[in-house]
Order: sequence, then C-alpha cells, then structure tokens
Amino acid sequence: MINRKWLGVLVGVAVLATACGSSGGSKGGGAYGSSTTKPSKSASSSTEPAPAGQTTLQLVDTALGKVVANSDGMVLYLYVPDGTSPTSKVSAALLLAWPPLKATETVTLGAGLTKKAATPSQSNGEKWVSYNDHLLYTFSGDAAPGDVNGNALASVWYAVTAAGEPVQS
Repeated sequence: MINRKWLGVLVGVAVLATACGSSGGSKGGGAYGSSTTKPSKSASSSTEPAPAGQTTLQLVDTALGKVVANSDGMVLYLYVPDGTSPTSKVSAALLLAWPPLKATETVTLGAGLTKKAATPSQSNGEKWVSYNDHLLYTFSGDAAPGDVNGNALASVWYAVTAAGEPVQS
C-alpha cells in the first residue's frame, strides 16, 4: 500500500506530466508591488506562525541543507520556467499540486535571508510572494516541515537557497 507522502508525490508528478505540454499559466499583466522586505527581529528559525497580516520567510534545515520555508516550516520552491518574471507560468492544473505562497500584507525575512522579497500581483489580482525575483510555491507531496520531496521534480521545481537560487541536488 502506498503511504500518503508518496501518494502526494505521485499525484504531483502525474499532474506535472499532464500539464507539461501546455503553455498554460498567466500571461502579461502583473507588476511587482513595492518591496515589502522587513528584517526579522528574531535570529531563530522557529516555525512559529506569523502574526496576522504578515508572511514570514525563514531558513530551515533539510536533507539538502538550509533552504527557504514559509512560517510553518514548509519548504518553498521555484519553478524554472517562471524565471524572474513577476507573473506565474504555472498552469492552473499544476497549481493544485504546487500552491503559490500568497501574500497577506507584508513579508518578513528571517535570519540569514538578505535578498529582496516582494509581492507581485498576478492577473487575477492576488499577490504572491517572491524572493530574489523568484515566485515561491509549496509542494503538496511535502507532508512535514523540512520535507523536500519536490526538489528537482521534472527538472523544473527546486527548493530555494538563502541566496535565492535553486538547490541543485
């Protein structure tokens, strides 16, 4: 029997395989909002929830080393075809397996994160979080904080380093 963790990975891969041939995603439109980076007052990489109205990025230890995570400790990924575009190229079908990190109001950076964070608007008006000009996504196949099951999937999804670059495993 397949456990839930691997079922999520298999679903993600199936969705990715189905959508890879489609150009999908948002085109044109959105622009970066003003930078909302705020330095963190805490030097820890705890997984305490962010205060209401605030999105926090932090570094967490994983099998790949330290990578960027959301306030719950869930690893964040970039999608290579997005490049540094402020608008996503991920198809609607893929977003089911790879939900974007949406901004509430401000983005706070934890210890060790020094690159620019922003909240670019998408064509539907939602504000998503970017770090070092890369839009950030979680992966439905990651069951617990620090899981990196999505890294290098289809050679287009990668966890993000403190420098804001893809982890090459």
